[in-house]
Amino acid sequence: MTGNILIKNMLFKYVSMIQPIFKNVNLNINENWKLGLVGRNGRGKTTFLKILLDELEYEGSIQSTLDFKYFPSYKDMHEDLTALEVLRKQNPYIDIWQIERELTYMDLSTDILYKKFNILSGGEQTKILLIELFLNENSFPLIDEPTNNLDVNGRKIVGQYLKKKKGFIVISHDESFLNQFVDHILAINKESMDLISGNVDTWKYEKANADMLSEEVNAKLQKEIKRLHDVSKQVSNWGLKKENSTKDASARRSAAKQMKRAKAINKRTEAMIEEKENLIHNFENISELEMIVEQPRKQILFFRDFSILRNGVPLFEPINIDIYPNDRFFIGGKNGSGKSTLLNFILGSEQLDTIGEYRIRLPEHLSILHQKIQKEVDYFSVLSRLSTKEAKEKYWYLLYQLGIERSSFSAKSSKDWSSGEQKKVFLANALLGKNELFIWDEVTNYLDIFVINQLIDAIKKYQPTIIGVDHNEYYVNTISTKKIELKPF
Repeated sequence: MTGNILIKNMLFKYVSMIQPIFKNVNLNINENWKLGLVGRNGRGKTTFLKILLDELEYEGSIQSTLDFKYFPSYKDMHEDLTALEVLRKQNPYIDIWQIERELTYMDLSTDILYKKFNILSGGEQTKILLIELFLNENSFPLIDEPTNNLDVNGRKIVGQYLKKKKGFIVISHDESFLNQFVDHILAINKESMDLISGNVDTWKYEKANADMLSEEVNAKLQKEIKRLHDVSKQVSNWGLKKENSTKDASARRSAAKQMKRAKAINKRTEAMIEEKENLIHNFENISELEMIVEQPRKQILFFRDFSILRNGVPLFEPINIDIYPNDRFFIGGKNGSGKSTLLNFILGSEQLDTIGEYRIRLPEHLSILHQKIQKEVDYFSVLSRLSTKEAKEKYWYLLYQLGIERSSFSAKSSKDWSSGEQKKVFLANALLGKNELFIWDEVTNYLDIFVINQLIDAIKKYQPTIIGVDHNEYYVNTISTKKIELKPF
């Protein structure tokens, strides 16, 4: 089909990099696929989309007649457009009934059309911009992390919306979200790209089997590499010994020929070693994440018929909850329901009027990961606050466990890192020290699937006490022991 994306021998690297991000990439992507693009943070997912958009120079060829459109492409907030004007800017001849149909799919009222786009919530803006992409039936959407402004309910709605569509690529680290609609997965590995038919669960199953096989193959390769190194060393020693063993001219000429032959054998052996070492590099080595956990000694939260007042009116329906050591408590609810406000109240960072009874007993040692902190701090500022060499080495070790290359540790800033790599700056900091309570606000945002599963495995192993807000349903459902849904009063 002429509408497919045919990629041949693609190679790309940034000027500042020694190794290419992509090399020898050959793909044939069908224009009707609902394709999920996955891979570790910093592996090149957004770069891949930019290459399709012809925003970056590359070697090789990409053949396609598709009209690629990128999300998120937020409108100029100074234009003061209504949502309807935003939708019609790229689709001026679209009928109103088509727009209203899409709004229904997105669980949006038609009243939203006449509101200013720049005053809509982040979730509403996301939905409107996704609708805009699909109003043009000739476009092929490239959707980059659409879930960042969506709560759990919003992710379900958008997932079901995408299930009705066909012909797009979407980057996301939310397994539950992707599993709602994808029919193919493109995974960016260390040294290759894998394209499989199925959803995230299918890919994880196939990857687990491939990794198991790779471990067995790698063990054999390591033995073979050692054997080749030994052969190379023996040949070199034999040649030198032969050459130095006699002063006779004829014998020395013969020894020189043998030495030349030994060097040729060495060269072939080294080439074989390099080839076998390259086969090892594609294996995804995921470290076991360390957490230093102490349990608090007393009950942490006690709420009875409790709510926070805003202008004298309860922000959410009164709640009842008891949180004890070892509990992993998650606060759910739609955007705007008061999740972050309740978290701030628990932390004591906001003094608010309340109704009902409450007791909050926070232990002394807290791990706090808050959205606000993440907007103000980068890697070097975190590093400069660590006063001892031991603390810095521990911090670097945690970053390495999370998939940050050691070559990045000398950076003076993380501003040019990907959003996921930047998030690891704060996560590694939140894992430092011995903590009794972990209060984490949307820790999984931007983190890749590998790190989310690292976190899940670590939490299961070390059993920390957690109070959290998170919209990644897979993560929450896997580790939570208690949940509460805040509902508007």
